[in-house]
Amino acid sequence: MSRVAFQKTHFLIKRWAVPEIFGKGAIANAVKEQSRFAKKLVKTPLPALNPLFAFVYRTKYEISPNLQTTRTILDLYDGGAIGIDKMELQKSPNRESKIKKPIVLLFPGGNENTHSTKVQTLCSSYLEAGYSDVYMCNYRGRCNTPFRTPQFTIPYGKFNEVGAAVSHFSENFKDRQILLAGDCFGGYCIVDYLLSGSNVDPNVVGGVIHSVQWNAEASNEKMMVDPNYSLYVKPWAKYTKNLLVQGKKGNEEFSKQVYEKIGKDRFAILSSLSMEQPYDVFQLYQIGLSSLADGAFKDEKDYVEKTSPHAKIQNSSLARPLIVINADDDPTAPITLDDIEVMERDPNLCFWLFACGGHCSYVKHLYPVTNYIDEAMVECSDILVNNT
Repeated sequence: MSRVAFQKTHFLIKRWAVPEIFGKGAIANAVKEQSRFAKKLVKTPLPALNPLFAFVYRTKYEISPNLQTTRTILDLYDGGAIGIDKMELQKSPNRESKIKKPIVLLFPGGNENTHSTKVQTLCSSYLEAGYSDVYMCNYRGRCNTPFRTPQFTIPYGKFNEVGAAVSHFSENFKDRQILLAGDCFGGYCIVDYLLSGSNVDPNVVGGVIHSVQWNAEASNEKMMVDPNYSLYVKPWAKYTKNLLVQGKKGNEEFSKQVYEKIGKDRFAILSSLSMEQPYDVFQLYQIGLSSLADGAFKDEKDYVEKTSPHAKIQNSSLARPLIVINADDDPTAPITLDDIEVMERDPNLCFWLFACGGHCSYVKHLYPVTNYIDEAMVECSDILVNNT
């Protein structure tokens, strides 16, 4: 695609607010032929709304479906754990399908957990669409999951818990396919897993993700000057910093482990970070991630190179189909022409670009007839499952 065509496409997106769909493989072709969004049969908001407004609306005013949950604690290789919650509607829909749809494993953004409204509405949409087995994966220390070791979930190799969760379900449901779904940080983890070649479990049919910082370097540069930093990033950064420094209720010894592992000087710097400025996040990367990941990363630049999908997919191929959905007005995940050209090289990747939606804020029911990201995720999942 030429730059002229790309710019023209952007003009049309801004005008009509329907997704532009990129990809050159079988999954992209199937999406273009079967998607109601691609055929403009789904009404989406005409104006490109402010992502700040979208986020606030979804966070403050959208009503959670309050799903029933059943918790399973999954022990990890280093003594850590993740919490896997089975999500169920309060009242099951009166529909029975002769064909069992895949198990859905949802990996959320860094600030989300089982009780987040966004997570609940997406899980509810899958359940109402006939996906009877939907599970939400809470990362280490999240949503009352035990935080036993000073190690965070990271979208890189053995520090990525997608593989552990998939193995658990593959062993316990041997005849079922597994569909991976996620957003933001969870999308990172899914991409890393699907790029692991033969390590991808045979039962995994593919993945559908949205609001992913595809090019971490570009995202970080934009975040440094973006006015929405305090809304999108600061809460996560403060939570992570405080967890490192103060530990967690019921596990006060955790901060002592961190102190011993990163040393007196680094611990002092970490303690002094206010997280009021974007640069503090870089400090957090350097001190927290590089030190706690058993020396996996030299510094923030090394972390970006090893975890950014843009960098990794240039040297590896996806083992299963993956559909990525992003918004052009996402303040923390900018998409460039170079990103799209790299994505189109992998036949297993299909990329959607909406004009509006912000970061993880494609608001459901903001407009009278709009479902937006939840409907798009379920539709993409159906197409992926039916064409693989």
